[in-house]
Amino acid sequence: GWGRGRRPVINVNYADAQSYVAWLSERTGQRYRLLSEAEWEYAARAGTTTAYYVGDTLDQSQANFGRIRGQTLEVGSFAPNAFGLYDMTGNVAQWVEDCHHESYE
Repeated sequence: GWGRGRRPVINVNYADAQSYVAWLSERTGQRYRLLSEAEWEYAARAGTTTAYYVGDTLDQSQANFGRIRGQTLEVGSFAPNAFGLYDMTGNVAQWVEDCHHESYE
């Protein structure tokens, strides 16, 4: 059941992610793209200045990480951040348009 139903999509490479946003753009007539790393981090932190939206530490009651559970969990298994976004930390890795930078430039 991984990657099906309410579980996040898995086994997607960068080219697959780019192909999906191109398809979605063509299908809807709207312009879609992957977020930049800075945009993703801003959305994940939800306006906080800490390492995670919940503070500087994270535990298993707040996100699925470290392969402890051995599988993905359904989207929305944990509380959303202050922007109302679910699972920005943990569960699966996310693709972004560019690479990590120490600053937001």
